[in-house]
Amino acid sequence: MKSFHANGKLLITGEYLILKGAKSLAIPTKFGQSLHYDKTKNDSLLVWNSLDNNNKTWFSATFDLIKSAIVNTSNDQKAEFLLKILVQAQHLSNESKVKSGEIVTNLNFERNWGLGSSSTLIWNISKLYEINPMKLHFSVSNGSGYDVACAGSDLPITYTLKNHNESEVNTMKWDPDFKKEIQFVFLNKKQNSQTEVDKFNKAFINSEDIKHASKLTEAIIRCHDLNDFEKLIDNHEKLLGKCLNQIPVKEKIFSDYPGAIKSLGAWGGDFILATRKNHTYFHEKGFNTVFSFEDMILS
Repeated sequence: MKSFHANGKLLITGEYLILKGAKSLAIPTKFGQSLHYDKTKNDSLLVWNSLDNNNKTWFSATFDLIKSAIVNTSNDQKAEFLLKILVQAQHLSNESKVKSGEIVTNLNFERNWGLGSSSTLIWNISKLYEINPMKLHFSVSNGSGYDVACAGSDLPITYTLKNHNESEVNTMKWDPDFKKEIQFVFLNKKQNSQTEVDKFNKAFINSEDIKHASKLTEAIIRCHDLNDFEKLIDNHEKLLGKCLNQIPVKEKIFSDYPGAIKSLGAWGGDFILATRKNHTYFHEKGFNTVFSFEDMILS
């Protein structure tokens, strides 16, 4: 048996604008996904089972990779995407090492949290096929790829997309002095990243906005004071709100919150970052999935 593990992710700065080349800060999470592969005597079929964080099967499929075909599945759409990844992995692998056997994946977070079920999958498959995970990502997705870079990193990263299939990734230590005042809150719904990316790619973004986002990322990384940090993330929210023509989440849902609030990733769902740690406030509003910095961030 071969086993691999990939880390989940949170995009702290540069959401959306990362697609236009803005320098962004992303962090790997303690939550992730593992993949286990067993070679069987069956020489023609690959049997796939995906387990959730309660160890229950949420997706299954059988593939004939020689014919690049789905034999059976519990979800056609997911099976088609997975087959696309597997076929590309075979193409990128000179020896096409995995054509048959049994694969089981295990998530240790809720699937609707948006922490990277697809990116961790791509990372693990690339490790199984012994190929470059970023090449696999860019062959199957129009996303920036920061999430795949996070999947294999044990440290926060800065990520800059240079063109449609090349990026600059640098690991770093992001351990703010005020981290005990930071919490991450799930907004009770998952955004479809692919759909949001498609919509954003059609928008015109001013080059000055991209430069502004990169400068905010650098300032946030250097920041040591909570008040300054709050001003920076407020400015980041205003910038993205202008670019997206959307109302920032604090103004829209949490206008009476005493601290600062920032969207992470796709706006309107997934997680937010909130300062001035206050579990009670969010629980009273019906948002019960709240993590501290140390409980969420891999360190």
